[in-house]
Amino acid sequence: MTQESDQTIDRLMAMEPAAVMAGVRSGEISRRDLGKLFGALGMTTALGTLLGEEPARAQSNELTMVIWEGYADPSFAAKFEEENDATINATPMSSSDDAFGRLQAGGGSNFDLVSASNDVSQRLIDAGLVQPIAPSRLTNYDDLYEQFQMPEYITKDGELYGANFAWGPTLMLYNTEEVTEEPTSWRALLDEQYAGKISTWNAPIQIAQYALLLDPTPEDPYVLDEEQLAQVRDLLVQQRPLIRTYWNLGDELKQLYASGEVIISDAWPYVGLGLKEQGVPVAEVIPEEGVTGWSDSWMITSGAQNVDLAYKWMDYMIGPDGQMGVLNNNGYAITNRTVIEGLEPELREALLMDNIEEGYDSILMWRNVPNYDQWLAIWQEVTAG
Repeated sequence: MTQESDQTIDRLMAMEPAAVMAGVRSGEISRRDLGKLFGALGMTTALGTLLGEEPARAQSNELTMVIWEGYADPSFAAKFEEENDATINATPMSSSDDAFGRLQAGGGSNFDLVSASNDVSQRLIDAGLVQPIAPSRLTNYDDLYEQFQMPEYITKDGELYGANFAWGPTLMLYNTEEVTEEPTSWRALLDEQYAGKISTWNAPIQIAQYALLLDPTPEDPYVLDEEQLAQVRDLLVQQRPLIRTYWNLGDELKQLYASGEVIISDAWPYVGLGLKEQGVPVAEVIPEEGVTGWSDSWMITSGAQNVDLAYKWMDYMIGPDGQMGVLNNNGYAITNRTVIEGLEPELREALLMDNIEEGYDSILMWRNVPNYDQWLAIWQEVTAG
């Protein structure tokens, strides 16, 4: 909770209850601030009743979402909340499988939005967990580069299911004081000299990253035959005793670097950016084999309770404030042409946005894996060993 939120709660607590309710009726006290007060008192379930609303509408200004870390950071989300008298309730996900499982458990009605990556978006569509959207309701839609308006991973039968807002690579990250020679290959994550201080993301989609080490290199790292999968499994088994831990959340990986437990890993730009801000000596590198990566879209769940507010959030996130928020907070590439063209050339080049089509195509973007059950079984077998 921010200092400003604390001050708001203290001010309302010092008032007589009748004065608080009078302030709400006159508009001097917002619904959002009243929600903060009731939350501090542990009385959120009583809020709708006191306002004379039906229980189903008690949380009408709460926007719930399951997201990758940083996608609802207060540095940019607070403005949206203030402008829309809304409260964002964001649940971080550790992987696309985690997000799919959460939505499936609630039948698509336990969240309003999901920040889906392109390895899971079609699964969500096919499972009926998300709903088609109307681009006409997004005022910033026409500012997106054309390739992000109707990409195949968020379309089905000519209908659009999401708003593409961010993309980027999974890079190699290392501590420059502990790893003195810049690594050039993903094989560094299997190097015995770093034994006990290596980490890799705990997600089956990472099999594609390690498939890049096969000889010959697969034509498509997301379409692997039985022999190729067996070879990747052997690599992962070889790596297993060298691993300090498999990381799930970016903030977890930051802590591992800050404590010195990990000195080399794969990571998203978000992690390196945060560590540099903390003064941890790290650097990123694109290995010679290439990198895998993601393209993320906001998708409205099939049972969303706050569809209108969800549209406003999607529009905000593909607009200037949301795009700059993701850029500054996560260090990810964005999709709005107008915003990108206003950036410094050096920044555009660093994030592969100086030539969007070429930069995007240089990343082996995640995709729906046809034999994903096999990937999942291999990953669980190796990481549990």
